[in-house]
Amino acid sequence: MLQVGVDCEEISRFRRLPFGENERFYRRIFTPREIWYCTSFRDPYPRFAARFAAKEAAIKALNGKARLFYTDVEVLKGSSEQPKLRFRKKDPGNLSRLRLSVSLSHSDSHAVAFIVATDSKYLSKKVGQTLKHEAVSIMSRLDGGKTRGAYGAERI
Repeated sequence: MLQVGVDCEEISRFRRLPFGENERFYRRIFTPREIWYCTSFRDPYPRFAARFAAKEAAIKALNGKARLFYTDVEVLKGSSEQPKLRFRKKDPGNLSRLRLSVSLSHSDSHAVAFIVATDSKYLSKKVGQTLKHEAVSIMSRLDGGKTRGAYGAERI
């Protein structure tokens, strides 16, 4: 089985909703740990957009496997700055058997996330190796080559 979820978000959507004036909105979508991480940067909005895109991509990739809400999916930094997902519900939809590969990237204007769910160790490893390249390629087309790079993929 192979399931893919992709989402691209405009960072300006989050900039138009300043955190200080819209905390309630952010708390309905992001976990306290995600809010702390994003707001620890001078410009939190690319990080909010990337995490939102990852949540949307996860919901798309796992459609039919689990009913997830935004705060059920937490985007964390794994080893070597690589993103990983943590489900806050106790194994929603029996997802523990799946391997998830995650890749995030952002430019000045957009954030993109790829989530690939597999139940094959080999396929998951192969997919994880190509996610970073694909994220940079798509972002480069979206922003005319101004992409800052991608966060590496990590299998979880």
